[in-house]
Amino acid sequence: MDIISRAMRKGLHLCENMAVEEQTWERFLEVSEKKKVSIFGAGGGTGYFLRNRCSDIKIFSVVDNDKNMQNQKLGLCCADAWHTEYADMIIQNPDALNDYDRQGMVVLITSTNYYFPIAKQLKHMGIDNYYVLLLLEANKRKRQKDIIEEDFNKIQNEYIEWCCHQDVADNKIVMLIGVYGEHARQITKALLEMKSDLDIVWIMDNLNEEEPEGVRKIYCKNWKSYIYEMETAKIWVYDDLVPKIIRKRRNQYYIQAKHWSSITLKKFYLDDKANYKSAEVMERIKSDGERMDYLFSGSRFDEDSCKSGFMFKGESVRVGSARSDILFDNSIRKKVLSNLGLNESAKICLYVPTYRLKECEKSSSMKIALDMDILPKILKDKWGGEWFLLVRLHPSLKLNEDELPSDIHIMNVGNYPNSEELVAVSDVLITDYSSIMFEQAYRELPVFLYAPDRWKYIDVERGLLIDYEKLPFPIAESNGELHQCIKSFEQKTYEKKVIDFLDFYGVHEDGHASERAAKFIIKLLQNTNI
Repeated sequence: MDIISRAMRKGLHLCENMAVEEQTWERFLEVSEKKKVSIFGAGGGTGYFLRNRCSDIKIFSVVDNDKNMQNQKLGLCCADAWHTEYADMIIQNPDALNDYDRQGMVVLITSTNYYFPIAKQLKHMGIDNYYVLLLLEANKRKRQKDIIEEDFNKIQNEYIEWCCHQDVADNKIVMLIGVYGEHARQITKALLEMKSDLDIVWIMDNLNEEEPEGVRKIYCKNWKSYIYEMETAKIWVYDDLVPKIIRKRRNQYYIQAKHWSSITLKKFYLDDKANYKSAEVMERIKSDGERMDYLFSGSRFDEDSCKSGFMFKGESVRVGSARSDILFDNSIRKKVLSNLGLNESAKICLYVPTYRLKECEKSSSMKIALDMDILPKILKDKWGGEWFLLVRLHPSLKLNEDELPSDIHIMNVGNYPNSEELVAVSDVLITDYSSIMFEQAYRELPVFLYAPDRWKYIDVERGLLIDYEKLPFPIAESNGELHQCIKSFEQKTYEKKVIDFLDFYGVHEDGHASERAAKFIIKLLQNTNI
């Protein structure tokens, strides 16, 4: 089923404005011959248009409301513009339409889901001359006795087949920089320092993040460039599952880096029965685990949990946690505090609660039970100095700004691009069930667990790989208990518990994991004895 048929099945083509609903391609072609055509939208609808209608129409400009796409090249964001005459066209903010002659242009709205609010937006801008791709196609299909659908699956499969007949580049490494990506960033840095002739490709969802010199970025929603780069790379480095549609060729290597550190608290993937009830999803995880060649791990515990969670059957390479290397970089503090607008004497408490599945299903926002007003004072009374509370929710959640007290000492850092940098500058970390707790412990700095829904979470939400009671961190189930844990904290006692805990699980981070990972990758590329 193509994008138009899916939208029609949802009834999205039904419109109260009869004049708009009766739009036809014949009329649009007639009008566009005499005017400049601007496309509103750079997503799937534009791809459909470029595949099926663009030969009849010359595009003058492209605009989109998505700030992630603005100022990017159309060929980067849209698969069907890739390697075409429109590849270098810059996607602009819709305000750019104000610079054009109203009488000399026509706008084609290609979004199938949001064309109605876009039409209102254009009206508000004084632009009445617009057409809607979905309505043009729907009206065309209504007049056809036999509805001709675009077979997108066939198009995609034919393209994959072509890609799989292209040579695999012996110097190409593809890495996922998606929701997480911290391992890949650190490994990339090490690779660039060791070898200059590598073709490193980052698969990204945030196009506004800058890539290092020597790295090419690919938009994860551009299916053509995504598939091409994956099918022609010698090595994949992923911290998530590789999309099912990607075929692993015999002369390629798949390294699973997983997105956590050398030890994790919560059960995941196949072991996390609460989140994966679908047989189809379970099978996808198993099949991806079967094609993994190597696992970058940091402990025996890490390896055993991945064998179970991924059904990983390949070879483990114990390099450590590349993402954690930044914690040992003494130069990072000045940079991060400067980015946050804080002076170097600032004391930092980082609060990173994990998401609740049931809460996520209801809303993308999260209510915070932590008493943020009094916490900086409690910390100051304990350790002195001026304290700032940085709040960072899970990437799948957003923080309602109304939740934060109007205090300069309390900051929402949800949009900060690198969570590891925030951990690197934190003097105290507060979390509930996030495995980021262990990374703060690598430097033996204070970690406090604030878990008001502890029993409900553990019994219902997610199973744990480690007994919560055996964690080396003070546990509080209320604000009062948390304050008491801070007041009674004793560093030497805490250090011994942390060291004993990490020793028990065989976790020993030293800040050089990315170097070891990079050396392994280079040997793999060179097909030397590894």
